[in-house]
Order: sequence, then structure tokens, then C-alpha cells
Amino acid sequence: MRVTNSMIYDSVIQYTNAALERYYALAEQNSSMRKLNTPSDDPNGTGLVLGLRDSLRALSQYQENIDTATGWLTVADSALQQTSDLVTNILELAEQGATETLSAEQRLLVAQNVRGDFEQLLGLANSEYSGQSIFAGLNIDSAAYEMALSADVYGDTLSDASVVAVSGDSESAVLLQFTGSGTVGGTDDIGYRYSTDGGETWTEAVLAAGSTTFELGSCSVSLASGAAVTATLASDASVSGDYLVVRPAAVYLGNANDGATVTHYGAGDVDAEASGSFSGTVLVRIDADATASNAAVYSYSTDNGASWVTGNTADDFVFAIPGGSLELTLASGASLSAGEQFVVTPYDADLDLAISPTGSVTVNSVGKDIFGGLYQAPGEDTATAVEGANLLESVGRLIGALETNDTDVIGQCLEEIREALATVEKAAATIGARESRLEYASAAITTQSDNQTSAASSIEDADITTLMVELEAAETVYKSVVETSTNIMALSLVNYL
Repeated sequence: MRVTNSMIYDSVIQYTNAALERYYALAEQNSSMRKLNTPSDDPNGTGLVLGLRDSLRALSQYQENIDTATGWLTVADSALQQTSDLVTNILELAEQGATETLSAEQRLLVAQNVRGDFEQLLGLANSEYSGQSIFAGLNIDSAAYEMALSADVYGDTLSDASVVAVSGDSESAVLLQFTGSGTVGGTDDIGYRYSTDGGETWTEAVLAAGSTTFELGSCSVSLASGAAVTATLASDASVSGDYLVVRPAAVYLGNANDGATVTHYGAGDVDAEASGSFSGTVLVRIDADATASNAAVYSYSTDNGASWVTGNTADDFVFAIPGGSLELTLASGASLSAGEQFVVTPYDADLDLAISPTGSVTVNSVGKDIFGGLYQAPGEDTATAVEGANLLESVGRLIGALETNDTDVIGQCLEEIREALATVEKAAATIGARESRLEYASAAITTQSDNQTSAASSIEDADITTLMVELEAAETVYKSVVETSTNIMALSLVNYL
């Protein structure tokens, strides 16, 4: 075969470039200390590394969520621990106040201490993390509670429902007694008196006919029109007759998980109200025409209509559904038609952060379920006391009882506060369980991150020992190719003529 000069040139360039390319690639690895500097270095390995990096970014976000959740829950844990200690102190003060040997003046001194503790309780209930309320449900941008006044009703005629509103402020409990009987908002004047020093001194006043608001100096109490009051004839408020004690209270401003909204799809003139604790949306479908005189036949679905539980009947238009009930009130002459639907959507006050691909943790709390207080539920006209153990209301009542020298009520408050303390401790245990979950989740993420970082490193990072050997070999090969090529190019038949 005849070897031409062009063939020699092509071979020289080909082998020189190949040696130089290998040498350059290894030099680049030496500079970056990575085997993968471009996707073409190892397409399959590049794909694996990109997948690992995406996974590591997700794990990093989960860890960031865990750190945020830890901050929220640490503040909550500390606040509830302080609350527990504070309530223990209040219980000790209440036990002192319940002692029969104490004088009215001594109980006033105890009340001053309890007032200070009440303000601290309110501060703890308004605890924040990074400027956001941790006990306000999803209303994290505002305080969970605000200070207010409330009135405790004592007697045989009036009830708590008779109190429509309490407004203004007062530095001490206000005792309101009626010096005359009558109907609030009626045609007769009603005499009354009030005291801001536990009954030592009194201010006489008259509620004009047709009026419903009793002025008590710096505050006032409005009773429902038509409420009947019975005069307390003796100076001692513990005798028969009606009287009120205005004392400090706290109103919960956050939202809650209990209750639900109802959306009606249909032409029927009907009011709908749901009650209970629902874990998710419930659809209710009317399966046959119905009026107020016959039972309604209905179906319900908990999976957005994918499947239905049929064959249910509702007497008096109270529909039993998972988690509670749906009560319908038809307008006069109204009816329901087959196919009409009602959608029950539960309130949701939980702020959840994802801590793994399949798990999340709630970082906030609903303050009213821990501290109690007064709460105006959606759709309600006024704020009422939270049902069950109610720490803030019980302490508020205790202050009123101490400042009006009512040992019977002090004893009642003592038992209520003990029960409320158990609720606080239960909430603290729940927070602790969430913190434990975060610790386990963080440890798992750390392990996964280390494993995936190691896997990515094994694919893309260069082994320095191997690299140096390969680099030295590539340099030798390149030099050899260049030297050999130079010698070949220098050869010519002319040299032998």
C-alpha cells in the first residue's frame, strides 16, 4: 500500500488530538476535582447525579420546614410550661382565698396577685414566633386574645343568656344589684346600685323604662329586652335575688376547627346549619321530593361524589352524616326537590408543614381549646364562654369572687381551674409528641442526605490518587505522540539522495 504525505498528516493530527484531548480532560478533572464536568463526560452518570441533586433539594426543603416547625413548637412548649407553673400559683392563691378565716381586705390583696397572673396568662396565650401568633389558629398575623369584660349572673331569674353585651373597662370587679324588680326594656323604671370596692360603698342609679343598658361608671352591661330581674333587698349579695359581677375576661380572636359552613345547591328556600367535628367535606343529596310533613330520603358522600351512601332518612330534617349532623329549616310552604345538594365544608385552623414526602406536622394551635375564654363562632351574634374546661373564664370568675368576697364561688373556681390545668398539660403533651416527630424526621433526613450526597460524590467526584496516575500517563502518551509525529514528519526520501 502506498502511504502518501496526506495520509501521514491526517494520522499525525488524529493521534495528536486524541492524546491531547485525553490529557486536557484529565487536566480539567484535576482542576475541578470532578469526573463529570460536562454531560458528555458520562450521560448516564449525569442523569443519576441530577436526580440525586433534585432529591437533595427536596430533603433540604423538608429540613428547613422541620427547623421552622421546631421554632414554633419550642415557643409553644415553653409557653405552656410557663402557663402550667402560673396556674399552679393561681391555685395556691385560690386556696388561700377560699379560707374562711380571711377577711374581705385580705381577699382583695389575693385578688391583686391573681389579676397580675391573669395578665401574664393572656400574654402567654398571645405568644408569637417570628412575629406570628402561635395560638390563633390560622389568624397568625394578629393577637390570639384581647382583654375584655364579662358578667357573671347569679340568682333565680336571670341567666347568662340574659347578658347581651359588656363594654368599657374597669380596674376592679363591679358588683351590680337590683333595688327593684321589673322587666328590662319594659314600661317601668328599675332601680339598681353598683359597687367597685366589693360592696363597701355603693352608687345608686335607675334604668329608665324602655332601656336595656345599665351604666356602671367606666363600664356598662346590656341585658336582653324582656329579661325579668328580681330585687336583691339585702346588702349581702349572697341572699335571694338577682345580681351580676362584672370582671376581667379574654376574647379569642383566632379561628377554630369545630363547626362547618354549608353551601346549598338548589331552588328550595331553606336555612342549613351543620354541627359536629368533620374530618373532611361531606356532600348531602336529596333523593326524593320532600316537605316539612314527611321524612326526607337522602344520600351522602365523603369522597366528593365518587361514591354515595344511599337509603338514609331524616326525620324533622336533621340529617345524620359522618362527624355530626346537618339540620335544615324550610321556609313556610317550601319544599325540597330530588337532586338538591348541600356541601358541608369543615373549618380548618391547622397550619401544616411538610416534613417528609408522606408526612406533615401541625405547628400552630387553637388557643380557645387550651386557654378557653370567650369566643364568637362564625354566624353567631355574640361571644360566649367556650364550653368545657375554660382557664381564662375560671380565673376571671375567681378575680370577681375574690373582689366581691364570695367564698362559695371561689371554691367553685378552684375546682374549675384544676380541671383547666389538666387541659393545659394535655396540650403540652401533644406539643411534645409533635417535637418528638420532628426529631425523628430530622434524623431520617440527615441519614438520607448523607447517603445521597455520598452516592452523588461517588459518581461525579474524582479519585485523586487514580487521577494523578492517569494524568501522568496521559502526559507521557501525549509527549510520546508529539515526539514520534515530529520524527515521522521530518523523514523524507530527499534525505537519502
